[in-house]
Amino acid sequence: MKLPHELEPGYAESVRRFNALRQRELDAERYRYHAGQAERLRRTMSKLVEHHEKEAQKLLEGNA
Repeated sequence: MKLPHELEPGYAESVRRFNALRQRELDAERYRYHAGQAERLRRTMSKLVEHHEKEAQKLLEGNA
């Protein structure tokens, strides 16, 4: 195995660029995952909050 200073010129830079690109791709995937999860939870939780608010209002009005 060659040491880093024995590698062909440009190889280390090529590896650095590849790794940087891969990292950006992984970051984009993680962003899409978290943004999607946030949206799904927002939809689910807002419906759940609405349900509990209605039930609480019924109890206040004596319509339980």
